[in-house]
Amino acid sequence: MSEKNIKNYQQKLVEYIHLSSVSAQHKNIPETAGFLKGIFEELGGQVKVFKDQKFPLVFADFPVKSSTDDVPTILFYNHYDVQPATPLDLWDSDPWTLTEKDDKLVARGIADCKGDLFVRLTALKNYLDEHGEPPVHIKFLVEGAEEIASQGMSYYLKKYASLFQTDLIIWESGSKNAIGQLVISGGNKGISCFELSTDSANSDLHSSNAAIIDGALWHLIDGIASLRKNGKIAIEGFYDGVERPSERARELAHKMYFSADKIKQQYKLQYPFIQGDNLEAIKEAYLFEPSFNIEGISGGYEEQSVKTVLPKHGVAKFDMRLVPGQDPVDIAAKVKNQLVQNGFGDVHVNYTMGVTPYRSDMDAPLITKLISTAQEVYGGEDKVEVLPTSAGTGPSYLFNHYLNAPVAAFGIGNANSGAHAPNENVFISDYYSGIKMIEKFFDKVKESGIVNKKQISIDN
Repeated sequence: MSEKNIKNYQQKLVEYIHLSSVSAQHKNIPETAGFLKGIFEELGGQVKVFKDQKFPLVFADFPVKSSTDDVPTILFYNHYDVQPATPLDLWDSDPWTLTEKDDKLVARGIADCKGDLFVRLTALKNYLDEHGEPPVHIKFLVEGAEEIASQGMSYYLKKYASLFQTDLIIWESGSKNAIGQLVISGGNKGISCFELSTDSANSDLHSSNAAIIDGALWHLIDGIASLRKNGKIAIEGFYDGVERPSERARELAHKMYFSADKIKQQYKLQYPFIQGDNLEAIKEAYLFEPSFNIEGISGGYEEQSVKTVLPKHGVAKFDMRLVPGQDPVDIAAKVKNQLVQNGFGDVHVNYTMGVTPYRSDMDAPLITKLISTAQEVYGGEDKVEVLPTSAGTGPSYLFNHYLNAPVAAFGIGNANSGAHAPNENVFISDYYSGIKMIEKFFDKVKESGIVNKKQISIDN
């Protein structure tokens, strides 16, 4: 690794971090897209900033000009937007200034995922300096709205799918787990978010009327309770079409590090796990089962002390994590249908947002090459954890749907990086290892002789 390049790109990372690109506030969004355009052009890429949507999309292309072979294409997906830094009083340093402390780099976005992008850029710079051109066709796609459900991403992928075509998508970020294994995962659960609300009168009533009038909150709670029986989701058609995990996926899930005792202690859990003490069942549910979560219930008087009212209005917010075979809009419609069947047709369903699930093939040739590279760099098979999906949600389905390529996620974070939280951090040693990992992967892919379909570049 070139120490000169590492130092140079860390200084550029300081500038990148300083651009407080908070998508929720549309803060520094065009400026950050312009900054990245300059970074990619300086590296020798063919760069296009698409401004069709509110949040610009930065695309950089690094074709292999000397080769006539159908070399594989690798697309690095990142996002330049970050979460707000509030509450600021919980930070030990300025969140928009990259700070070194206790062998860590600390700043908003360092783990999610500005640091990962600059690790990838540094590795490519090192390779270009040594070889003069990239090992295979390299592309970068950096969006500006990932933290607000990737607004506009579907439009961009659909419109420019031929330009973005690839054989492997390396996802935006990732981390080590609690025992220090590098986690490589493919895909995400989906999500369906909606609100249920009820109105029982045109105004709040005196609570003495509760003897004769059913208030909005009781009616809402009864409607919610009707959707779950004995701890199971009781919505007709909810599981229709669900794709069960392969034996290979289940095998990987069973190898996942998961300490039920540590989680119980860390969060002071008051209830047992839904699956009881069956650790394999817990792991499979975590990765492969849909869920039904009440985010919050609101209505009536919610301030201090007492106000004896019978609320006229109640609302509850929900999210359902979905697995392949489920569609977020369809699931919300099935919730509505079930409420009608259960006698709660007056409960309003307001669908707010959703993401379609996707599970990757972790045996795809380029992913197996990536896994073997990680095992070599990080010190053996027991130092790398491979998961066919994550329990969280992201737009990986869109990428696979439009680009028809597998997804693999990994990055420089750690189990306590605190992405979205104060004092977000990565270890400096993990930053260096990330660069080495990408460089080694470039070498392995170049040596492998894997060939794929010819890809379109900006100048074609």
